[in-house]
Amino acid sequence: GADLTYSVVNVNTVDTYESVSGFSTNDKSVNARYKTAVVANRVAYIGNVKTDPQDAGEESKVYGDAVFKSMVNRFDTFPVSRKIEAVIADGDAIVKLEVYADRLLQFKKKVLHIINISQEIEFLEDTFVHKGISNPAAVCKTDYGVAWVNTVGCYIYDGKQVTDLLEKGGRQIIKESDWKTLIDGDSKIAYIPFKRQLIVFGKHVIFIYDLVTQSWVKKKFVTNLISNPSFETAVSPPTNSPADN
Repeated sequence: GADLTYSVVNVNTVDTYESVSGFSTNDKSVNARYKTAVVANRVAYIGNVKTDPQDAGEESKVYGDAVFKSMVNRFDTFPVSRKIEAVIADGDAIVKLEVYADRLLQFKKKVLHIINISQEIEFLEDTFVHKGISNPAAVCKTDYGVAWVNTVGCYIYDGKQVTDLLEKGGRQIIKESDWKTLIDGDSKIAYIPFKRQLIVFGKHVIFIYDLVTQSWVKKKFVTNLISNPSFETAVSPPTNSPADN
């Protein structure tokens, strides 16, 4: 009869599902919905999470003050074990996540947590009370760092420290009464890169902050910037009046 040739197949006995995928077969991956997300160092971070049930009898769970991180380069896979434990659950809901200089900025309604994400294990670097926000549009990213606004003030984080932009040289450059009267929980902030300026949208007015000169100007808001994207026509004619006049 004909000679038969047999081939020997080398079986891979080294690699396992865990070594290939990065997580254990016992570690469930959550079906997550979330209100805010950022990507840094090839990892996705999601905050204010609601998990959908995966098995019969399970119920949805809401983690309003928690952050989950994905596997590296797998931005839709969030194992339960990768819930960030750097911040103790305090019941304060996460409104917005932002990232800058290997720091995860976790904006809640009442506080800001700054989490160092430069290593595999994150750690809480600092917490700032009264630095929270009421809506996601109250935060924007600039060439100088992350800026945000609330009813108490306007701030920027440059990767090292938080600076109050309402103060300069140890003195207040916008009247407290002006800010509290014209800024509320719905106020928003935006950045104009080519002008290096921040725009804070208040009640029928806008405050413009020049990051180069570190000065404020207040102008009357006369049209909708969204429907009319031309900044020059979205404000009243320039008066060059300082904000505290």
